[in-house]
Amino acid sequence: MNIFISLYNEVLYIPLFNGLVWLYITLPWHDMGLAIVVFTVIIRLILAPLLWKAQKSQKDWAKLQPEIKKIQAEFKNNREAQGRATMELSAKHKVNPFSGCLIMLVQFPILIALFQLFRKGFDPSQLQYLYSFISSPGALEPISFGFLNLAKGNIYLGVMAALTQYFQTKMTFIEPAAAIGGKNDFSKILRWQTLYFFPALILFWSATMPSALTLYWTILNIVGILQEIVMRKFKGGK
Repeated sequence: MNIFISLYNEVLYIPLFNGLVWLYITLPWHDMGLAIVVFTVIIRLILAPLLWKAQKSQKDWAKLQPEIKKIQAEFKNNREAQGRATMELSAKHKVNPFSGCLIMLVQFPILIALFQLFRKGFDPSQLQYLYSFISSPGALEPISFGFLNLAKGNIYLGVMAALTQYFQTKMTFIEPAAAIGGKNDFSKILRWQTLYFFPALILFWSATMPSALTLYWTILNIVGILQEIVMRKFKGGK
């Protein structure tokens, strides 16, 4: 277990902490909120190719819905055979039906590291993890933009995070035609959870989570929405 903890610290927590502190001391006004905004944009741009691949796979999966409906009709009384035939179809066309979850799974370890970072990162003792080439600021000021305490929860920012999460999901999630009318269909359940339950969960957590994490998630969603708008315009212009 100690090996995994050490690996997690060396690969995720310490590099992220150093990157954030470097932005904090480099950007004007030494504002942690501003550093988090820039930090989030950088992470989103790094994840952009993976996000594009996941969205492309979703769209490819949507194109297979007529064939999937035929499989469902053919094996309507045999769920096991239906599932096997569906997986064979996805393998034939090299499409991953669960690719929509990929971006969330990739971000999950980063979110855990960021939660730890924002929960205890304002403690001056954490500055011991700075690399030798990163100048120590002496202390990290949690008050951002003159009014927002990044170390404490903020329900108003939580509302923003929940709304942006909802709209981003609404823009990027493709509802398979096979899910319509399928009360117990996995795709329909997944869509409901990601569209409604997850934003509600973010709103609930925002009351107790450090608002630094809520700010990160809000900016992440806003950049994602802007990226989707740009991608749609770029495709429409072709």
